Amino acid sequence: MDVRAVPSPDSRRAADILTMYRLAGKADGVQALLRWLARRTGCWVGLVDLAGGVEEASSRRYDSDVMALVADGLRVMRERGLRTFVVGESPGRSGALLAVDIPGDQPGSVQSGTVQSGSVPSGLVLAVVGPDPLGTAAPADAGPLLGVSWSAKETERTRRRVEVADARGREAVLHLLMSGNLTTAHQIAGVLAPRLYDPARFHVVECGVDRRAETIRICAELTGGRAWIVRCPVYSDHVLVVASATPAPADARPLEAALAAEIEGCVVGAGDALALRDTAVGYEQAFHALAVARGRAERWARFDAALGLPVVVGRQGRVWADHLLGPLTSYVPARGTDPDSRTLTDTVRSWLAFSSAATRYLKIHRNTLASRLRRVEELLGLDLQLVGDQAKLDLALRIAALPRGTDHGPVGMAGPALPAPAEDPFEALLRLPAVRQWALTQLRPVYEDAPALETTLRTWLRNDTRLSTTAQALGVSVTGARKRITRLEQVLRRSLLRVPNARHDLWLAVEVLEVLDGGRPDRNF
Repeated sequence: MDVRAVPSPDSRRAADILTMYRLAGKADGVQALLRWLARRTGCWVGLVDLAGGVEEASSRRYDSDVMALVADGLRVMRERGLRTFVVGESPGRSGALLAVDIPGDQPGSVQSGTVQSGSVPSGLVLAVVGPDPLGTAAPADAGPLLGVSWSAKETERTRRRVEVADARGREAVLHLLMSGNLTTAHQIAGVLAPRLYDPARFHVVECGVDRRAETIRICAELTGGRAWIVRCPVYSDHVLVVASATPAPADARPLEAALAAEIEGCVVGAGDALALRDTAVGYEQAFHALAVARGRAERWARFDAALGLPVVVGRQGRVWADHLLGPLTSYVPARGTDPDSRTLTDTVRSWLAFSSAATRYLKIHRNTLASRLRRVEELLGLDLQLVGDQAKLDLALRIAALPRGTDHGPVGMAGPALPAPAEDPFEALLRLPAVRQWALTQLRPVYEDAPALETTLRTWLRNDTRLSTTAQALGVSVTGARKRITRLEQVLRRSLLRVPNARHDLWLAVEVLEVLDGGRPDRNF
């Protein structure tokens, strides 16, 4: 005869407790325990608050009768100051309610039959509703484990909330720096820590999306608390570092080199040491350097600085920019709820830098972005689908952002007189000798190192930097066009395929040579 050993109640209970301990240690310990309890008891199981609201449950499906039964039991527990209670609806269905203690909560007390504040410390009750909710000791044994798991879950939830709040605060400081609002940026940074250092060097670290937390930790260690570190609001695989530009010891590695060495597989671009008021410029420099670093074995690069066109055009450029931007800067909306001049300016500046990704940077809907851009087009008489009009507006905005003290032009250089007033003001700017020299400097790498790519560059710009139409005009595939432009990124040491990129400066440089030399510059630089 086959005699099978029947486990004793004590051994079965011990096995249940071991199972519950294992489940409680999981990341989703609360849910795992509730689902196991439901299978073990054959009942609906849930964690409810004192008002009857369901916090967690073994199943999302439960009828109103179940909740009515639980509500009746909770009412009795509140009135009598009970920590456990069994409520019966019928012989086939009853409910067991057991208070769940959360570690760290203060124990409550019951006085004169009234539940005092904290009598059910966590405000949570384990509800088991079914044919025989107390047929095993599992619900009672699960109570303490549920309390521990719930505490761990709430601790993790609080930690994440703190992280999100901190990240948003740091992102807000970055926005303020990019827009030149230094006073408020310093005030917020003083609370969040560390303080902002001036001058500073901007770094963009490209890493895996799932490695940003590790990257932030390593950045903090390498900078010794002397850097403002932000998760990029536009690119989910970027970490932004605004580090103190105080000269390091002669034998110290540049931060960008140290980051590339310490973070496996990351790529780092760094800008020049700039004043904090030029943070937006520093970001664009670092982003361009990042495009160069992707093609280097050492995986880091520092921006190759050149005098910017907004400074080159000097006082004459200021006059032109003020005239172009006049309708925008003087704009007053008809309704107080409509975007004002400052909002429209910030929006179009962000769009020129980030294109459609400006919605993530500004935290606005794409329809809102489109509506604001249309308004800017109407005010300025521009077509922002054309890279030429984008380049003009971008240059005007960059000129307007310069301190008025820079209107004299480059250091030690007097601004040359404009040609005849009858000439188109923008074309007059392009004819300035200093502007021609700037354009030749921008394009020299192509003419000297990769002349075969000149046609690709001009075709790309002529097709408003759209890959598909560029490929069609060149008679190659889109992949082929992308490879050519990637090669141009390495030659020019600028980002071209990802925003922010150098399309506006390159269009201006090519346009200068078109106006002056018919597109064929004197190669005697």
